[in-house]
Amino acid sequence: MYKLDAYSIFFDEKSTMVISQGIVLEGANQKEVFATKKLTSRAFWKTPTLDHAPRTVLRSFTYQEVFVPRSFTPAEFWSPKTIADYYEAMTRSDIGNSPFYYLLLHFWLDLFGMSDFSARFFSVLFSVAIIALTFVFGRRFFSDRIGLIAAGVVAIEPFFIAYSHQARNYSLTFFLTLLATYYFLRIIEEKEQGRWPVYLGYILAAGLALLSHFLVITVLLAHGLYAVFFLRNLKVWLRMVLAAPAALSGVTWWLIYGGGQYTLYTLSYQADLYRRMAETRPFDNPFGALPATFDNVLNKSLPLFSDIYLYTNGMADALVGKRNLVISVLVGIALVIFHRYSKKVTTNIPSNKLSFNWLSIAPFVLIGMAMLVYTQSRLQFSILSVAIFSISLLVDIHRQADNAQRSRLWLLYFMGFIPTLFLIIMAFKNGHTTGITQRYSGFSFPYIILILSMILVYAASLRLEYRLLIFMFLGIQLFFVGNRLREFYQDRSVKYGYFASPREPNPYMEAAEAIQKMYQPGDTILYPAADFLFLSEMDRTFLPYSVQDAQLTNLYFPKDAQYQQRMDNTQDESILLLKKNKSEPIVIKRLKGLRYGSE
Repeated sequence: MYKLDAYSIFFDEKSTMVISQGIVLEGANQKEVFATKKLTSRAFWKTPTLDHAPRTVLRSFTYQEVFVPRSFTPAEFWSPKTIADYYEAMTRSDIGNSPFYYLLLHFWLDLFGMSDFSARFFSVLFSVAIIALTFVFGRRFFSDRIGLIAAGVVAIEPFFIAYSHQARNYSLTFFLTLLATYYFLRIIEEKEQGRWPVYLGYILAAGLALLSHFLVITVLLAHGLYAVFFLRNLKVWLRMVLAAPAALSGVTWWLIYGGGQYTLYTLSYQADLYRRMAETRPFDNPFGALPATFDNVLNKSLPLFSDIYLYTNGMADALVGKRNLVISVLVGIALVIFHRYSKKVTTNIPSNKLSFNWLSIAPFVLIGMAMLVYTQSRLQFSILSVAIFSISLLVDIHRQADNAQRSRLWLLYFMGFIPTLFLIIMAFKNGHTTGITQRYSGFSFPYIILILSMILVYAASLRLEYRLLIFMFLGIQLFFVGNRLREFYQDRSVKYGYFASPREPNPYMEAAEAIQKMYQPGDTILYPAADFLFLSEMDRTFLPYSVQDAQLTNLYFPKDAQYQQRMDNTQDESILLLKKNKSEPIVIKRLKGLRYGSE
Protein backbone atom coordinates (compact mmCIF):
# COMPACT_ATOMS: atom_id res chain seq x y z
CA MET A 1 0.00 0.00 0.00
CA TYR A 2 3.05 2.26 0.26
CA LYS A 3 2.66 5.13 -2.23
CA LEU A 4 -0.28 3.30 -3.78
CA ASP A 5 -1.81 6.45 -5.29
CA ALA A 6 1.26 8.69 -5.29
CA TYR A 7 1.64 8.50 -9.07
CA SER A 8 -0.90 9.08 -11.81
CA ILE A 9 -2.76 6.36 -13.68
CA PHE A 10 -1.26 5.54 -17.09
CA PHE A 11 -2.89 4.50 -20.37
CA ASP A 12 -3.87 0.92 -19.44
CA GLU A 13 -5.31 2.05 -16.11
CA LYS A 14 -7.28 4.80 -17.84
CA SER A 15 -8.92 2.09 -19.92
CA THR A 16 -9.67 0.14 -16.75
CA MET A 17 -11.37 3.07 -15.07
CA VAL A 18 -13.71 3.89 -17.95
CA ILE A 19 -14.45 0.28 -18.96
CA SER A 20 -15.54 -0.55 -15.43
CA GLN A 21 -18.24 2.12 -15.86
CA GLY A 22 -19.41 0.92 -19.27
CA ILE A 23 -17.64 3.75 -21.11
CA VAL A 24 -15.46 3.39 -24.20
CA LEU A 25 -12.18 5.27 -24.01
CA GLU A 26 -12.50 8.10 -26.57
CA GLY A 27 -16.28 8.02 -26.32
CA ALA A 28 -17.52 5.72 -29.09
CA ASN A 29 -20.65 5.02 -27.02
CA GLN A 30 -20.97 8.63 -25.81
CA LYS A 31 -21.75 10.44 -29.05
CA GLU A 32 -24.79 12.10 -27.50
CA VAL A 33 -22.57 13.48 -24.70
CA PHE A 34 -19.73 15.00 -26.70
CA ALA A 35 -21.40 15.92 -29.97
CA THR A 36 -24.69 16.54 -31.75
CA LYS A 37 -25.41 14.57 -34.90
CA LYS A 38 -26.45 16.67 -37.88
CA LEU A 39 -27.32 15.83 -41.48
CA THR A 40 -25.54 17.92 -44.07
CA SER A 41 -26.16 17.88 -47.79
CA ARG A 42 -24.18 18.57 -50.91
CA ALA A 43 -25.97 19.76 -54.11
CA PHE A 44 -24.89 19.01 -57.66
CA TRP A 45 -25.95 21.14 -60.67
CA LYS A 46 -26.09 19.81 -64.20
CA THR A 47 -26.42 22.21 -67.18
CA PRO A 48 -27.32 21.16 -70.75
CA THR A 49 -24.37 21.27 -73.13
CA LEU A 50 -26.19 23.09 -75.99
CA ASP A 51 -25.82 26.88 -75.67
CA HIS A 52 -29.17 27.65 -77.28
CA ALA A 53 -31.08 25.29 -74.95
CA PRO A 54 -33.04 26.79 -72.10
CA ARG A 55 -30.92 26.87 -68.94
CA THR A 56 -32.21 24.28 -66.53
CA VAL A 57 -30.73 23.25 -63.21
CA LEU A 58 -30.99 19.68 -62.06
CA ARG A 59 -30.25 19.14 -58.38
CA SER A 60 -29.42 15.96 -56.57
CA PHE A 61 -28.59 15.79 -52.87
CA THR A 62 -26.41 13.44 -50.89
CA TYR A 63 -26.63 13.46 -47.09
CA GLN A 64 -23.78 12.89 -44.67
CA GLU A 65 -23.73 12.53 -40.85
CA VAL A 66 -21.54 15.09 -39.10
CA PHE A 67 -20.99 15.30 -35.36
CA VAL A 68 -20.79 18.83 -34.02
CA PRO A 69 -19.28 19.47 -30.54
CA ARG A 70 -21.80 20.43 -27.87
CA SER A 71 -21.90 21.41 -24.22
CA PHE A 72 -22.44 18.60 -21.72
CA THR A 73 -22.65 18.03 -17.97
CA PRO A 74 -21.32 15.35 -15.62
CA ALA A 75 -24.90 14.14 -15.21
CA GLU A 76 -25.02 13.48 -18.98
CA PHE A 77 -21.60 11.86 -18.89
CA TRP A 78 -22.81 9.54 -16.12
CA SER A 79 -26.11 8.71 -17.83
CA PRO A 80 -27.20 5.08 -17.15
CA LYS A 81 -25.38 2.47 -19.21
CA THR A 82 -26.85 -0.67 -20.71
CA ILE A 83 -25.31 -4.13 -20.95
CA ALA A 84 -24.56 -3.30 -24.59
CA ASP A 85 -22.51 -0.31 -23.39
CA TYR A 86 -20.42 -2.51 -21.12
CA TYR A 87 -19.91 -5.02 -23.91
CA GLU A 88 -18.84 -2.29 -26.33
CA ALA A 89 -16.49 -0.76 -23.74
CA MET A 90 -14.73 -4.08 -23.18
CA THR A 91 -14.63 -4.88 -26.90
CA ARG A 92 -13.25 -1.54 -28.05
CA SER A 93 -10.99 -0.69 -25.12
CA ASP A 94 -9.71 -4.13 -24.06
CA ILE A 95 -10.45 -6.54 -26.98
CA GLY A 96 -13.29 -8.10 -24.98
CA ASN A 97 -10.86 -9.35 -22.32
CA SER A 98 -11.35 -9.58 -18.52
CA PRO A 99 -15.16 -9.33 -18.09
CA PHE A 100 -15.02 -10.92 -14.62
CA TYR A 101 -12.44 -8.41 -13.41
CA TYR A 102 -14.43 -5.45 -14.72
CA LEU A 103 -17.62 -6.79 -13.16
CA LEU A 104 -15.99 -7.05 -9.73
CA LEU A 105 -14.22 -3.70 -10.06
CA HIS A 106 -17.47 -1.96 -11.04
CA PHE A 107 -19.16 -2.94 -7.79
CA TRP A 108 -15.96 -2.35 -5.81
CA LEU A 109 -15.78 1.27 -7.04
CA ASP A 110 -19.47 1.73 -6.37
CA LEU A 111 -18.83 0.68 -2.79
CA PHE A 112 -15.54 2.46 -2.08
CA GLY A 113 -15.64 5.38 -4.50
CA MET A 114 -13.87 6.36 -7.70
CA SER A 115 -10.22 6.99 -6.92
CA ASP A 116 -6.78 5.72 -7.87
CA PHE A 117 -6.33 4.35 -4.36
CA SER A 118 -9.55 2.33 -4.30
CA ALA A 119 -9.03 0.95 -7.82
CA ARG A 120 -5.47 -0.13 -7.05
CA PHE A 121 -6.33 -1.40 -3.59
CA PHE A 122 -8.54 -3.97 -5.30
CA SER A 123 -5.33 -5.39 -6.84
CA VAL A 124 -3.55 -5.23 -3.48
CA LEU A 125 -6.18 -7.52 -1.93
CA PHE A 126 -5.55 -10.28 -4.44
CA SER A 127 -1.77 -9.94 -4.22
CA VAL A 128 -2.01 -10.37 -0.45
CA ALA A 129 -4.31 -13.36 -1.07
CA ILE A 130 -1.58 -14.85 -3.29
CA ILE A 131 0.79 -14.75 -0.31
CA ALA A 132 -1.69 -16.71 1.82
CA LEU A 133 -2.57 -19.17 -0.96
CA THR A 134 1.12 -19.81 -1.72
CA PHE A 135 1.61 -20.78 1.91
CA VAL A 136 -1.43 -23.09 1.82
CA PHE A 137 -0.25 -24.63 -1.46
CA GLY A 138 3.32 -25.17 -0.22
CA ARG A 139 2.25 -26.56 3.15
CA ARG A 140 -0.27 -29.00 1.71
CA PHE A 141 1.88 -30.46 -1.06
CA PHE A 142 5.41 -30.04 0.33
CA SER A 143 6.01 -28.88 3.91
CA ASP A 144 5.25 -26.10 6.40
CA ARG A 145 8.76 -24.72 6.02
CA ILE A 146 8.55 -24.61 2.22
CA GLY A 147 5.14 -22.94 2.42
CA LEU A 148 6.43 -20.27 4.82
CA ILE A 149 9.55 -19.50 2.80
CA ALA A 150 7.55 -19.33 -0.45
CA ALA A 151 4.99 -16.97 1.12
CA GLY A 152 7.84 -14.77 2.36
CA VAL A 153 9.40 -14.59 -1.10
CA VAL A 154 6.03 -13.74 -2.71
CA ALA A 155 5.68 -10.88 -0.22
CA ILE A 156 8.93 -9.24 -1.39
CA GLU A 157 8.82 -10.28 -5.06
CA PRO A 158 9.00 -7.01 -7.09
CA PHE A 159 6.72 -8.43 -9.79
CA PHE A 160 3.80 -8.97 -7.41
CA ILE A 161 4.34 -5.64 -5.67
CA ALA A 162 4.43 -3.81 -9.00
CA TYR A 163 1.15 -5.29 -10.20
CA SER A 164 -0.45 -4.53 -6.84
CA HIS A 165 0.04 -0.90 -7.86
CA GLN A 166 -1.88 -1.22 -11.11
CA ALA A 167 -5.63 -1.01 -11.58
CA ARG A 168 -5.50 -3.96 -13.94
CA ASN A 169 -6.65 -7.57 -14.00
CA TYR A 170 -3.30 -9.24 -13.32
CA SER A 171 -3.38 -9.76 -9.54
CA LEU A 172 -6.86 -11.29 -9.72
CA THR A 173 -5.80 -13.55 -12.58
CA PHE A 174 -2.62 -14.75 -10.84
CA PHE A 175 -4.63 -15.58 -7.73
CA LEU A 176 -7.30 -17.50 -9.64
CA THR A 177 -4.78 -19.52 -11.65
CA LEU A 178 -2.92 -20.51 -8.49
CA LEU A 179 -6.24 -21.49 -6.90
CA ALA A 180 -7.16 -23.53 -9.99
CA THR A 181 -3.80 -25.36 -9.84
CA TYR A 182 -4.33 -26.00 -6.11
CA TYR A 183 -7.66 -27.71 -6.83
CA PHE A 184 -6.23 -29.47 -9.86
CA LEU A 185 -3.46 -31.06 -7.83
CA ARG A 186 -5.96 -32.07 -5.15
CA ILE A 187 -7.94 -33.88 -7.86
CA ILE A 188 -4.80 -35.70 -8.97
CA GLU A 189 -4.11 -36.80 -5.38
CA GLU A 190 -5.63 -40.26 -4.88
CA LYS A 191 -7.44 -39.59 -1.62
CA GLU A 192 -9.54 -36.71 -3.02
CA GLN A 193 -10.40 -37.92 -6.47
CA GLY A 194 -14.03 -38.66 -5.59
CA ARG A 195 -14.89 -35.39 -3.83
CA TRP A 196 -17.17 -33.27 -5.99
CA PRO A 197 -16.48 -29.95 -4.12
CA VAL A 198 -12.86 -30.18 -5.30
CA TYR A 199 -14.00 -30.50 -8.93
CA LEU A 200 -16.43 -27.62 -8.43
CA GLY A 201 -13.62 -25.50 -6.99
CA TYR A 202 -11.47 -26.26 -10.03
CA ILE A 203 -14.27 -25.47 -12.49
CA LEU A 204 -15.01 -22.11 -10.84
CA ALA A 205 -11.38 -21.06 -10.36
CA ALA A 206 -10.30 -22.04 -13.89
CA GLY A 207 -13.46 -20.70 -15.51
CA LEU A 208 -13.31 -17.32 -13.76
CA ALA A 209 -9.57 -17.08 -14.44
CA LEU A 210 -10.27 -17.41 -18.17
CA LEU A 211 -12.82 -14.62 -17.82
CA SER A 212 -10.11 -12.51 -16.17
CA HIS A 213 -7.50 -13.00 -18.88
CA PHE A 214 -7.56 -15.10 -22.05
CA LEU A 215 -3.91 -16.20 -21.68
CA VAL A 216 -4.96 -18.36 -18.73
CA ILE A 217 -5.38 -20.96 -21.47
CA THR A 218 -1.60 -21.55 -21.12
CA VAL A 219 -2.15 -22.61 -17.50
CA LEU A 220 -4.86 -25.07 -18.51
CA LEU A 221 -2.53 -26.34 -21.23
CA ALA A 222 0.06 -27.08 -18.54
CA HIS A 223 -2.62 -28.86 -16.46
CA GLY A 224 -3.57 -31.01 -19.44
CA LEU A 225 0.03 -31.88 -20.24
CA TYR A 226 0.68 -32.85 -16.62
CA ALA A 227 -2.42 -35.07 -16.61
CA VAL A 228 -1.20 -36.84 -19.75
CA PHE A 229 2.04 -37.80 -18.02
CA PHE A 230 0.93 -38.42 -14.44
CA LEU A 231 -2.81 -39.19 -14.26
CA ARG A 232 -3.45 -42.93 -14.55
CA ASN A 233 -6.94 -43.20 -13.04
CA LEU A 234 -9.66 -43.75 -15.66
CA LYS A 235 -12.48 -42.51 -13.40
CA VAL A 236 -10.66 -39.27 -12.74
CA TRP A 237 -9.96 -38.87 -16.46
CA LEU A 238 -13.70 -39.18 -17.16
CA ARG A 239 -14.50 -36.62 -14.46
CA MET A 240 -11.87 -34.23 -15.80
CA VAL A 241 -13.28 -34.68 -19.32
CA LEU A 242 -16.56 -33.33 -17.88
CA ALA A 243 -14.90 -30.66 -15.73
CA ALA A 244 -12.82 -29.15 -18.55
CA PRO A 245 -15.80 -28.17 -20.77
CA ALA A 246 -17.58 -26.82 -17.70
CA ALA A 247 -14.57 -24.60 -16.94
CA LEU A 248 -14.49 -23.44 -20.57
CA SER A 249 -18.25 -22.84 -20.80
CA GLY A 250 -18.12 -19.29 -19.41
CA VAL A 251 -15.48 -17.99 -21.79
CA THR A 252 -17.13 -19.87 -24.67
CA TRP A 253 -20.45 -18.13 -23.99
CA TRP A 254 -18.62 -14.80 -23.70
CA LEU A 255 -16.88 -15.20 -27.06
CA ILE A 256 -20.01 -16.36 -28.90
CA TYR A 257 -22.86 -14.41 -27.31
CA GLY A 258 -21.33 -11.88 -24.90
CA GLY A 259 -19.00 -8.92 -25.22
CA GLY A 260 -16.17 -10.98 -26.65
CA GLN A 261 -17.81 -11.67 -30.01
CA TYR A 262 -15.23 -9.55 -31.85
CA THR A 263 -12.26 -10.65 -29.76
CA LEU A 264 -10.80 -13.12 -32.25
CA TYR A 265 -11.20 -10.60 -35.06
CA THR A 266 -9.55 -7.90 -32.95
CA LEU A 267 -6.68 -10.18 -31.96
CA SER A 268 -6.10 -11.00 -35.62
CA TYR A 269 -6.22 -7.30 -36.51
CA GLN A 270 -3.75 -6.46 -33.75
CA ALA A 271 -1.38 -9.25 -34.74
CA ASP A 272 -1.36 -7.98 -38.31
CA LEU A 273 -0.83 -4.37 -37.15
CA TYR A 274 2.05 -5.30 -34.84
CA ARG A 275 3.63 -7.42 -37.57
CA ARG A 276 3.46 -4.53 -40.04
CA MET A 277 4.92 -2.16 -37.45
CA ALA A 278 7.72 -4.63 -36.71
CA GLU A 279 8.53 -4.94 -40.39
CA THR A 280 8.24 -1.29 -41.43
CA ARG A 281 9.09 0.64 -38.24
CA PRO A 282 10.95 -1.82 -35.97
CA PHE A 283 12.59 0.83 -33.78
CA ASP A 284 10.01 3.59 -34.14
CA ASN A 285 6.55 2.35 -33.23
CA PRO A 286 4.43 2.89 -30.11
CA PHE A 287 3.96 -0.84 -29.49
CA GLY A 288 7.63 -1.75 -29.13
CA ALA A 289 7.12 -4.37 -31.84
CA LEU A 290 10.27 -5.98 -33.22
CA PRO A 291 10.55 -8.62 -35.94
CA ALA A 292 10.52 -12.14 -34.47
CA THR A 293 14.11 -12.98 -35.36
CA PHE A 294 16.04 -15.43 -33.18
CA ASP A 295 18.12 -12.64 -31.62
CA ASN A 296 15.12 -10.39 -30.89
CA VAL A 297 13.10 -13.23 -29.34
CA LEU A 298 16.10 -14.34 -27.28
CA ASN A 299 16.78 -10.83 -25.99
CA LYS A 300 13.12 -10.32 -25.06
CA SER A 301 12.83 -13.77 -23.46
CA LEU A 302 15.94 -13.78 -21.29
CA PRO A 303 14.55 -11.28 -18.71
CA LEU A 304 11.41 -13.42 -18.41
CA PHE A 305 13.50 -16.44 -17.44
CA SER A 306 15.96 -14.57 -15.22
CA ASP A 307 13.49 -12.39 -13.31
CA ILE A 308 11.18 -15.25 -12.38
CA TYR A 309 13.90 -16.79 -10.14
CA LEU A 310 14.65 -14.39 -7.28
CA TYR A 311 18.30 -15.41 -7.23
CA THR A 312 18.76 -14.12 -10.79
CA ASN A 313 16.26 -11.25 -10.74
CA GLY A 314 17.54 -8.42 -12.92
CA MET A 315 20.55 -10.36 -14.21
CA ALA A 316 19.51 -10.22 -17.88
CA ASP A 317 19.56 -6.42 -17.73
CA ALA A 318 22.57 -5.95 -15.46
CA LEU A 319 25.13 -8.41 -16.81
CA VAL A 320 27.08 -7.00 -19.74
CA GLY A 321 29.95 -8.62 -21.62
CA LYS A 322 30.07 -12.05 -23.23
CA ARG A 323 33.46 -12.76 -21.73
CA ASN A 324 32.19 -11.99 -18.24
CA LEU A 325 29.16 -14.17 -18.80
CA VAL A 326 31.18 -17.14 -20.01
CA ILE A 327 33.47 -16.91 -16.96
CA SER A 328 30.45 -16.68 -14.63
CA VAL A 329 28.82 -19.76 -16.16
CA LEU A 330 32.08 -21.72 -16.03
CA VAL A 331 32.54 -20.80 -12.37
CA GLY A 332 28.98 -21.97 -11.67
CA ILE A 333 29.70 -25.32 -13.36
CA ALA A 334 32.95 -25.62 -11.38
CA LEU A 335 31.03 -25.09 -8.13
CA VAL A 336 28.71 -27.93 -9.09
CA ILE A 337 31.70 -30.21 -9.78
CA PHE A 338 33.45 -29.27 -6.51
CA HIS A 339 30.27 -29.94 -4.57
CA ARG A 340 29.73 -33.35 -6.18
CA TYR A 341 33.31 -34.36 -5.55
CA SER A 342 33.40 -33.05 -1.98
CA LYS A 343 30.30 -35.10 -1.11
CA LYS A 344 32.26 -38.24 -1.88
CA VAL A 345 35.43 -37.44 0.05
CA THR A 346 34.00 -35.65 3.12
CA THR A 347 31.27 -38.06 4.17
CA ASN A 348 32.86 -38.57 7.61
CA ILE A 349 33.25 -34.87 8.41
CA PRO A 350 30.32 -33.23 10.32
CA SER A 351 28.35 -30.97 7.97
CA ASN A 352 28.17 -28.13 10.51
CA LYS A 353 31.93 -27.64 10.58
CA LEU A 354 34.18 -25.94 8.09
CA SER A 355 37.11 -28.21 7.35
CA PHE A 356 40.22 -26.37 6.22
CA ASN A 357 41.21 -28.34 3.17
CA TRP A 358 41.44 -27.35 -0.44
CA LEU A 359 37.94 -28.64 -1.24
CA SER A 360 36.27 -26.53 1.43
CA ILE A 361 37.99 -23.28 0.47
CA ALA A 362 38.07 -23.89 -3.28
CA PRO A 363 34.58 -22.39 -3.95
CA PHE A 364 35.49 -19.11 -2.23
CA VAL A 365 38.90 -18.95 -3.88
CA LEU A 366 37.35 -19.61 -7.28
CA ILE A 367 34.72 -16.90 -6.89
CA GLY A 368 37.32 -14.47 -5.54
CA MET A 369 39.62 -15.05 -8.51
CA ALA A 370 36.71 -14.63 -10.93
CA MET A 371 35.76 -11.32 -9.31
CA LEU A 372 39.24 -10.05 -10.09
CA VAL A 373 38.75 -10.92 -13.76
CA TYR A 374 35.26 -9.47 -14.30
CA THR A 375 35.36 -6.04 -15.90
CA GLN A 376 32.10 -4.86 -14.27
CA SER A 377 29.14 -5.99 -12.10
CA ARG A 378 31.49 -8.27 -10.16
CA LEU A 379 29.06 -9.10 -7.38
CA GLN A 380 26.20 -9.84 -9.76
CA PHE A 381 28.27 -12.12 -11.97
CA SER A 382 29.30 -13.96 -8.80
CA ILE A 383 25.65 -14.23 -7.76
CA LEU A 384 24.88 -15.78 -11.14
CA SER A 385 27.56 -18.44 -10.57
CA VAL A 386 26.06 -19.33 -7.18
CA ALA A 387 22.56 -19.29 -8.70
CA ILE A 388 23.66 -21.88 -11.26
CA PHE A 389 25.00 -24.00 -8.41
CA SER A 390 21.74 -23.61 -6.47
CA ILE A 391 19.68 -24.82 -9.43
CA SER A 392 21.87 -27.92 -9.68
CA LEU A 393 20.62 -28.96 -6.24
CA LEU A 394 17.32 -29.92 -7.88
CA VAL A 395 19.04 -33.12 -9.00
CA ASP A 396 19.55 -34.10 -5.34
CA ILE A 397 16.07 -32.96 -4.38
CA HIS A 398 14.63 -35.21 -7.09
CA ARG A 399 16.78 -38.11 -6.01
CA GLN A 400 15.61 -37.90 -2.41
CA ALA A 401 11.91 -37.29 -3.20
CA ASP A 402 9.33 -40.05 -3.17
CA ASN A 403 7.18 -40.70 -6.24
CA ALA A 404 4.42 -38.30 -5.15
CA GLN A 405 6.85 -35.47 -4.46
CA ARG A 406 8.69 -36.11 -7.70
CA SER A 407 5.50 -35.81 -9.74
CA ARG A 408 4.59 -32.59 -7.92
CA LEU A 409 7.98 -31.19 -8.83
CA TRP A 410 7.19 -31.87 -12.48
CA LEU A 411 3.97 -29.91 -12.10
CA LEU A 412 6.01 -26.96 -10.82
CA TYR A 413 8.28 -27.21 -13.88
CA PHE A 414 5.33 -27.35 -16.27
CA MET A 415 3.63 -24.39 -14.60
CA GLY A 416 6.90 -22.47 -14.39
CA PHE A 417 7.92 -22.67 -18.04
CA ILE A 418 4.99 -23.51 -20.34
CA PRO A 419 3.40 -20.00 -20.22
CA THR A 420 6.68 -18.39 -21.32
CA LEU A 421 7.37 -21.03 -23.97
CA PHE A 422 3.87 -20.39 -25.32
CA LEU A 423 4.66 -16.67 -25.72
CA ILE A 424 7.88 -17.50 -27.57
CA ILE A 425 6.09 -19.87 -29.96
CA MET A 426 3.37 -17.27 -30.62
CA ALA A 427 6.01 -14.61 -31.28
CA PHE A 428 7.51 -16.68 -34.09
CA LYS A 429 4.03 -17.54 -35.38
CA ASN A 430 2.83 -13.91 -35.42
CA GLY A 431 6.11 -12.44 -36.63
CA HIS A 432 6.60 -9.90 -33.80
CA THR A 433 7.82 -9.77 -30.19
CA THR A 434 5.13 -7.56 -28.63
CA GLY A 435 3.59 -10.40 -26.61
CA ILE A 436 6.85 -11.43 -24.93
CA THR A 437 6.35 -9.60 -21.66
CA GLN A 438 6.47 -10.76 -18.05
CA ARG A 439 2.88 -9.91 -17.20
CA TYR A 440 1.62 -12.36 -19.82
CA SER A 441 3.56 -15.23 -18.24
CA GLY A 442 3.24 -14.03 -14.64
CA PHE A 443 1.15 -17.09 -13.77
CA SER A 444 4.47 -18.92 -13.40
CA PHE A 445 5.90 -16.96 -10.45
CA PRO A 446 4.38 -18.89 -7.51
CA TYR A 447 5.65 -22.22 -8.84
CA ILE A 448 9.22 -21.06 -9.43
CA ILE A 449 9.12 -19.46 -5.97
CA LEU A 450 8.11 -22.86 -4.53
CA ILE A 451 11.08 -24.41 -6.35
CA LEU A 452 13.39 -21.76 -4.87
CA SER A 453 11.96 -22.51 -1.42
CA MET A 454 12.70 -26.21 -1.82
CA ILE A 455 16.25 -25.39 -2.88
CA LEU A 456 16.76 -23.16 0.18
CA VAL A 457 15.40 -25.82 2.53
CA TYR A 458 17.71 -28.41 0.99
CA ALA A 459 20.65 -25.97 1.03
CA ALA A 460 20.29 -25.73 4.81
CA SER A 461 21.41 -29.36 5.00
CA LEU A 462 24.59 -28.90 2.95
CA ARG A 463 28.07 -28.67 4.32
CA LEU A 464 28.79 -25.38 6.05
CA GLU A 465 30.92 -23.91 3.24
CA TYR A 466 28.17 -24.42 0.66
CA ARG A 467 25.50 -23.17 3.02
CA LEU A 468 27.55 -20.01 3.54
CA LEU A 469 27.99 -19.68 -0.21
CA ILE A 470 24.27 -19.93 -1.03
CA PHE A 471 22.87 -17.83 1.79
CA MET A 472 25.59 -15.18 1.73
CA PHE A 473 25.10 -14.49 -1.97
CA LEU A 474 21.32 -14.69 -1.59
CA GLY A 475 21.64 -11.90 0.99
CA ILE A 476 23.68 -9.85 -1.47
CA GLN A 477 21.06 -10.50 -4.18
CA LEU A 478 18.32 -9.35 -1.81
CA PHE A 479 20.21 -6.06 -1.52
CA PHE A 480 19.92 -5.63 -5.29
CA VAL A 481 16.25 -6.64 -5.18
CA GLY A 482 15.75 -4.01 -2.51
CA ASN A 483 17.30 -1.42 -4.82
CA ARG A 484 14.85 -2.43 -7.56
CA LEU A 485 11.97 -2.03 -5.13
CA ARG A 486 13.28 1.38 -4.08
CA GLU A 487 13.40 2.44 -7.74
CA PHE A 488 9.84 1.20 -8.17
CA TYR A 489 8.55 3.11 -5.16
CA GLN A 490 10.30 6.21 -6.54
CA ASP A 491 8.57 5.56 -9.89
CA ARG A 492 11.93 5.30 -11.66
CA SER A 493 11.65 1.67 -12.78
CA VAL A 494 11.00 1.07 -16.47
CA LYS A 495 10.94 -2.68 -15.79
CA TYR A 496 8.21 -2.60 -13.14
CA GLY A 497 6.58 0.80 -13.44
CA TYR A 498 7.14 1.60 -17.15
CA PHE A 499 8.49 5.09 -16.38
CA ALA A 500 12.07 6.29 -15.92
CA SER A 501 11.02 9.69 -14.55
CA PRO A 502 8.52 9.89 -11.66
CA ARG A 503 4.94 10.67 -12.58
CA GLU A 504 3.00 13.38 -10.83
CA PRO A 505 -0.21 12.54 -8.96
CA ASN A 506 -3.31 12.04 -11.12
CA PRO A 507 -3.82 15.41 -12.90
CA TYR A 508 -7.46 14.63 -13.68
CA MET A 509 -8.35 14.01 -10.06
CA GLU A 510 -6.56 17.21 -9.07
CA ALA A 511 -8.42 19.16 -11.76
CA ALA A 512 -11.77 17.71 -10.70
CA GLU A 513 -11.17 18.65 -7.06
CA ALA A 514 -10.12 22.19 -8.00
CA ILE A 515 -13.13 22.69 -10.26
CA GLN A 516 -15.56 21.50 -7.59
CA LYS A 517 -14.19 24.20 -5.26
CA MET A 518 -14.22 27.01 -7.84
CA TYR A 519 -17.21 26.32 -10.11
CA GLN A 520 -20.20 28.66 -9.98
CA PRO A 521 -23.41 28.54 -12.08
CA GLY A 522 -22.76 30.18 -15.42
CA ASP A 523 -19.13 29.06 -15.57
CA THR A 524 -17.88 26.77 -18.34
CA ILE A 525 -15.19 24.09 -18.14
CA LEU A 526 -13.03 23.84 -21.27
CA TYR A 527 -11.11 20.69 -22.21
CA PRO A 528 -8.20 20.55 -24.66
CA ALA A 529 -9.04 19.02 -28.03
CA ALA A 530 -5.74 17.15 -28.26
CA ASP A 531 -4.66 15.01 -31.17
CA PHE A 532 -5.12 11.27 -30.82
CA LEU A 533 -2.15 9.26 -29.72
CA PHE A 534 -1.15 6.72 -32.35
CA LEU A 535 -4.40 4.83 -32.73
CA SER A 536 -5.46 2.41 -35.41
CA GLU A 537 -8.63 3.05 -37.36
CA MET A 538 -10.34 0.42 -35.21
CA ASP A 539 -9.70 2.48 -32.08
CA ARG A 540 -10.55 5.93 -33.42
CA THR A 541 -14.00 7.34 -32.87
CA PHE A 542 -16.37 9.89 -34.34
CA LEU A 543 -14.49 13.11 -33.61
CA PRO A 544 -11.22 14.29 -35.19
CA TYR A 545 -9.68 14.88 -31.74
CA SER A 546 -9.38 13.08 -28.43
CA VAL A 547 -12.02 13.45 -25.69
CA GLN A 548 -9.95 11.41 -23.25
CA ASP A 549 -9.07 14.39 -21.01
CA ALA A 550 -12.74 15.26 -20.60
CA GLN A 551 -13.69 11.66 -19.88
CA LEU A 552 -11.04 11.12 -17.24
CA THR A 553 -11.83 14.37 -15.44
CA ASN A 554 -15.56 13.57 -15.36
CA LEU A 555 -14.83 10.26 -13.65
CA TYR A 556 -14.07 12.20 -10.47
CA PHE A 557 -17.08 14.55 -10.56
CA PRO A 558 -20.32 13.90 -8.64
CA LYS A 559 -22.61 11.88 -10.90
CA ASP A 560 -25.45 14.39 -10.64
CA ALA A 561 -23.38 17.56 -11.14
CA GLN A 562 -24.62 20.13 -13.67
CA TYR A 563 -21.31 21.77 -14.56
CA GLN A 564 -21.34 23.14 -18.09
CA GLN A 565 -18.46 21.70 -20.13
CA ARG A 566 -17.28 21.65 -23.71
CA MET A 567 -14.30 20.76 -25.84
CA ASP A 568 -11.99 23.63 -26.76
CA ASN A 569 -10.49 23.13 -30.23
CA THR A 570 -8.33 26.26 -29.92
CA GLN A 571 -5.79 24.55 -27.67
CA ASP A 572 -4.59 21.05 -26.76
CA GLU A 573 -2.78 21.49 -23.46
CA SER A 574 -4.87 22.70 -20.52
CA ILE A 575 -8.10 22.19 -18.62
CA LEU A 576 -9.58 25.68 -18.23
CA LEU A 577 -12.39 27.28 -16.26
CA LEU A 578 -14.12 30.20 -17.98
CA LYS A 579 -15.83 32.23 -15.30
CA LYS A 580 -19.14 33.92 -16.01
CA ASN A 581 -18.71 37.38 -17.53
CA LYS A 582 -14.94 36.89 -17.86
CA SER A 583 -13.10 36.86 -21.15
CA GLU A 584 -9.93 35.07 -20.02
CA PRO A 585 -10.21 31.56 -18.58
CA ILE A 586 -8.42 30.30 -15.48
CA VAL A 587 -5.89 27.52 -16.04
CA ILE A 588 -6.92 24.61 -13.83
CA LYS A 589 -4.31 22.08 -14.96
CA ARG A 590 -1.74 21.97 -17.71
CA LEU A 591 -1.65 18.43 -19.10
CA LYS A 592 1.36 18.64 -21.37
CA GLY A 593 3.63 15.77 -20.37
CA LEU A 594 1.16 14.44 -17.77
CA ARG A 595 -0.98 12.15 -19.92
CA TYR A 596 1.35 9.16 -19.39
CA GLY A 597 1.01 6.82 -22.31
CA SER A 598 -1.51 8.95 -24.19
CA GLU A 599 0.94 11.34 -25.85
